[in-house]
Amino acid sequence: MARVGRYGIPGFVWSLIWVVVCILVIILLALLVYRLGGASLTIKLGHFHLDIGVT
Repeated sequence: MARVGRYGIPGFVWSLIWVVVCILVIILLALLVYRLGGASLTIKLGHFHLDIGVT
């Protein structure tokens, strides 16, 4: 149980808060990439070629 001020918050609630925060960060990053016009990632390692692009 974590303590915030005088209140005790169970571990399950902290885990739920972290999951929600992570989802919000991913959504905000996706919105930022969308607003900036997209992104492109190209990785070449020998015969392996990975090309990812989003618009």
